[in-house]
Amino acid sequence: EREQSARFVLPDRQPMAHLQRGYRQLTTSLTYRLGVSSTARAAGSALLPKRNFFTVSSSLDCKLKLPIHQQPNTATSRPFANQSTTSAIMPSNTNDAATSNGLPKGYEKISEGTITMHYPQSENSVFYNPVQVQNRDLSVLMIGMYAERRAERMWVTRKRKEVRKRMSQEQRSATAAAVDTSSKESKVERKARMAQFEKDLDAEVEAAKASVNFTKLAQESATTNDGMSIFEALAASGLRSLRYWKEVPGLRTMVVNDLDPGAIDLARENVIRNGLEGALANEGDEHNKDDTATTTEEGNIDPLKKYNLRPPGIKLQVGDATHEMYMSRIPPTLHPSQYNTTQSKYPMTQYDVIDLDPYGSAAPFLDGALQSIVDGGLMCITCTDMAALGGSHPETCYGRYGAFPVQRSGYLQELALRILLYHVSIIAGRYGRTIRPVLSVGMAFYCRVFVEVWDDKAGVNNLSLSHGHLFQSIKCSSFHVTPVATNESVSAKQNGTTNKNPNKKLSNVYRNGRGPCDLGEAVCSETGGSYKLGGPIWTGPLHDLDVVNDAIARLEKSEENNGINPTGGTPVHPLKMTKTLHGLLVSVSEELPDVPLYHSLPAICSTVNSSTIPRKSFNAALVNAGYRVSAYHKDPGAVKTDAPNHVVWDVVRGWCKENPPQPRKVNKRHRKGEDPGSNAPPKHPHSDVASLILNKEIKTKIDFTIPESFASRKKAVRYALNPEANWGPKAAASGLGNPNKGKRKADGDTTEGPAQKK
Repeated sequence: EREQSARFVLPDRQPMAHLQRGYRQLTTSLTYRLGVSSTARAAGSALLPKRNFFTVSSSLDCKLKLPIHQQPNTATSRPFANQSTTSAIMPSNTNDAATSNGLPKGYEKISEGTITMHYPQSENSVFYNPVQVQNRDLSVLMIGMYAERRAERMWVTRKRKEVRKRMSQEQRSATAAAVDTSSKESKVERKARMAQFEKDLDAEVEAAKASVNFTKLAQESATTNDGMSIFEALAASGLRSLRYWKEVPGLRTMVVNDLDPGAIDLARENVIRNGLEGALANEGDEHNKDDTATTTEEGNIDPLKKYNLRPPGIKLQVGDATHEMYMSRIPPTLHPSQYNTTQSKYPMTQYDVIDLDPYGSAAPFLDGALQSIVDGGLMCITCTDMAALGGSHPETCYGRYGAFPVQRSGYLQELALRILLYHVSIIAGRYGRTIRPVLSVGMAFYCRVFVEVWDDKAGVNNLSLSHGHLFQSIKCSSFHVTPVATNESVSAKQNGTTNKNPNKKLSNVYRNGRGPCDLGEAVCSETGGSYKLGGPIWTGPLHDLDVVNDAIARLEKSEENNGINPTGGTPVHPLKMTKTLHGLLVSVSEELPDVPLYHSLPAICSTVNSSTIPRKSFNAALVNAGYRVSAYHKDPGAVKTDAPNHVVWDVVRGWCKENPPQPRKVNKRHRKGEDPGSNAPPKHPHSDVASLILNKEIKTKIDFTIPESFASRKKAVRYALNPEANWGPKAAASGLGNPNKGKRKADGDTTEGPAQKK
């Protein structure tokens, strides 16, 4: 590397404020790692990155040292275009010490998927957590599969329009050539003819699909206006975005956004380090005004013509994520002649995929995201505020998500997902949109959901049928989930059931849901305890099992082919967490899709002071009684079943009859307010819940024989252990914009500030 001189003068006002981060003393000068001020950037080239090394002498004049490949390219306005990456990103001095592996001192090399970056060990200025590698691997897999589904959907739309036009012309020609034209077609005949027309149309399109390689079609779309656009709202180091660019097929535009300028600077460094500087979008380009592929091969008008698409490539930007999303609400298929005044001034179209992975709750970003996603687009949402979603802080959860969790519930892992999906669906409904969960999982200390968003005003009317209230007994683990509303006709269509009474038409009226009182349980039938109310929650499916099974098959094929899908589809590069993801998805595929929440087996047994019943025996008793049962992917002790509460307790009673539990020891908390050792009765006596439950009559035939079907369980690594110690959340990034952010006050510092808790 050689030094290129560029003279900058720092502003006279508070000059040392620019020199407060990351210094170390050299022999005759100090080398600082800092951000170039706005004055300095205005005096120099706007193409220079903000984070650089300065050699500061006694004066305020600074000499900027840049690697040769980071020099401004005056031949083009695209930063780093046509520049080769032949040296390390981080500038170095001959006096700077380096590690034995060639890394700058204080940096570690991180390789994930196809991307490599150098990350500072001594500071937490830009957020990066290795725990999230499972999150990123799963996201690459799900978005890659979505790209192929999207390519198929677009092909089918065009093909149906083409075939429909041809078949309609043939039908009109046949009608005109008919000999007898005097007879008028009856309403019944016309209805039958149209039904046959649609049937023939579907058959022809399905036959044509067999010869199309949608994996290849998705990959080729990256160079056309059919390619995808992805917006990562909070990119941090940009590692996730760059993985998307290299590992997701059909990606045309990747927008890397963060509010912290230092994060975007690090993302820019990672772009160059991985040889992707040629893929940077030319920020001088305006949105595309034309579509290069506006007609089909037969010359028909393309129904998916798009306008004002973003420039192709990787776009790095410092900005407010919510502002960017609120400004990007124009459907790409909307013709510019239909724009209003604001849209004409800022023609920013919607994204195909939006990834929200904040530090904490995604709630502040959801409203903008659900408006800036295209019809049929994919939203990837992470929430790490499990203390709120899980019930430790129910008041916070209600303020963020509009739902009240049940504290200390055994099903909190699934409850968190259903509260999040409820909140997302409510926001989408405001704009005439519905959601279709593709995959909803709990991993480590956070939730991750993938949902498709659709324009469906009719579906919004049925939204209340997918929401429910939760009634939890205050004395045991019995619970009920009741719908917010009911509609006989819609429910029959959704469930594929028929009217049992042909003489009575199913009602199409939306009626208020009913609580446990209408089920004959004004109080808990097991303990006589009252119910506490939770929710509302999402009661619809958590996953699309077709997509989940496809993902499992892809992982199994790739594992046999050195981590790469032999068919050329996703994954195109080995995923580090393949076995863990495979076990997670297998567990998801085995869950009952239509049963919200689950029982915690340890909690059930603890209620009656019994040792934990073997899960296989417990599940066997429920299956032998004629009910369905499954596990839950996040909780090893979960029992998800459609059996009513009294049947679940009958199994417990049957087990305790064969294996009598030990008497419960006296809990000192029952004698609150009494002197130690006092024999006086407790001031607030508690009913013996165990006796109330076990003394009830067993009304279900209990058989603990293991069914043969249990032996056909798929082999997978379920409930994988943490790969290393301290595998959990990480402190929030301190940020480069404020050098004092995140720092503790030094000893002896008398600077006034808010009182600190001891």
